[in-house]
Amino acid sequence: MNHDPTTDRTRARRTRLLGALGLTTGLALTVTACSTASTPPADDASATTAPHGYVAGATESQEPQLGLLAVSATGETARHDLLTGDTTDLDRVGAAEHSATDGRFLVTSDGDRTTVVDGGSWTVDHGDHTHYYAAEPRVVGTLEGGGPVQVHSSETMTTIAWPERGEAVVLDRAALGQGELDETARLDATVLLPLGEHLVAADGDTVRVLDGDGAQTGSTGTASAGHACTDPAGGIVTRAGAVVGCADGAVVVDDAGDASFVALPDDAERPTAFAARSGRPTVAGLAGDTGFWLLDVRQGSWQHVPTERPLRAVVAVDDQDEHVVGVDDAGRVVVVTASTGKVATTDPLVDGDRAPLLQLDAQRAYVADPTTPVVHEVDFADGARVARTVEFPFAPVAFAEVGL
Repeated sequence: MNHDPTTDRTRARRTRLLGALGLTTGLALTVTACSTASTPPADDASATTAPHGYVAGATESQEPQLGLLAVSATGETARHDLLTGDTTDLDRVGAAEHSATDGRFLVTSDGDRTTVVDGGSWTVDHGDHTHYYAAEPRVVGTLEGGGPVQVHSSETMTTIAWPERGEAVVLDRAALGQGELDETARLDATVLLPLGEHLVAADGDTVRVLDGDGAQTGSTGTASAGHACTDPAGGIVTRAGAVVGCADGAVVVDDAGDASFVALPDDAERPTAFAARSGRPTVAGLAGDTGFWLLDVRQGSWQHVPTERPLRAVVAVDDQDEHVVGVDDAGRVVVVTASTGKVATTDPLVDGDRAPLLQLDAQRAYVADPTTPVVHEVDFADGARVARTVEFPFAPVAFAEVGL
């Protein structure tokens, strides 16, 4: 049967528009102003108010402006619009050996420097309503120093950490959105997470809550005085608090600055990184070659889920059916429905010997590897069906889904 890619794009756009109405369980996603006027035009100097998350030059939409941002081994950079199917070339960046994303910015690094690329679309979720914005994608700039990198953002701050160097910086989020690298703090930390107006930092074997300038807070919360965390590695910000992985569990810091420790079972193989759909309270991490861990941050509990083959990457969708998406060592996308135990897999899509690039939103997962210029879109709720393939002008070694 002949396949019409135009039909696929039309169907994908219609599906995403309908899906946007139910993107997060229990949340009303129709755009509503935060007790302010509607988004002011970029050239309206008389406008004095704007919705939360707005930056000058941005436009607001009624659905997520999702796209795929990719960088090649030689620094070629492009953004593919998942709604229109258009691909836009951006300025070349340095060679990308490592990468991380917060759902808007793609941060890449080599051994000497770190580059920030703005994907040009983002979502601001206020719980009872959500804003969707789009602006021009662009290369923002570079920071001195490289190595493996992590990035996390709140509405006001973006943190970039280099765990192997034990160093981290705080950037002004509004300035970053306008194309400026405004460094407001630099401190020693292997994990640095923005939590509201505070920072959660892991330094040595201790987790602390700091203010936005990196100074000790006056809070009486447990983490303010420091919470023990042996060999901290991996961090994530969820709707239920900030998580720092430890050798024997995880420290969870809530919005009040209070910390709790969620212990792993004795002799369990710890996860060293966590991944989940943006903002969700349940996160996933690899459990060595045995499968994966689910950490329910709100309940403070771990669940070990074994898999047939070792996984190379795993992300928790945390939807009503409790889908978890991974890529195994055969290069297959594996979808586990944790609520029922059902498992679905694709045929091998990527090189199983390489670390895959895996991103997802509420409806689709995207997987790529550095050997081919193709990104596979997988409908994880439909038996791991490959819904379409997206072709880039190069093979991506760094990759992010933006607009989340």
